[in-house]
Amino acid sequence: MSFEEHRSTDARPENTFQPVSYRFRYLRGVVGESQRVVHLAVFADQDSVWSLCHREFVLGDVEQVERCGMPCLPCTGRAATAAAGLSPALQSGVLPVEGSDPR
Repeated sequence: MSFEEHRSTDARPENTFQPVSYRFRYLRGVVGESQRVVHLAVFADQDSVWSLCHREFVLGDVEQVERCGMPCLPCTGRAATAAAGLSPALQSGVLPVEGSDPR
C-alpha cells in the first residue's frame, strides 16, 4: 500500500505521523541479503516508518544504520532530484513517456 493510498483511508489520523530523517534497512533474517538496502526515512508513527521511495516498513523489522550498505536506488534518486531542485514529477517517479501527451 502506498502512502497516498494509506493516507486516503481513515486508518490513522494525519497527526500521528512525525517527520524523521535517518537511514534504515531490514534486520538480518527478515528478508534476503539482496533486499537489505538502505532506505531514507521521511516520517514515522509508533508502528511504522515510511521511506522516500514511498514504502512502509514495520519498525520491528528494521534497524537504523549510519552510512553503510547498498542504497535503495529510488530513495537515492528522489533525494538527488530534491537536492538539485528538479521537477516534483521527477521526484515522485512519475514521468511522461516521450512523445505522449503530458495531460
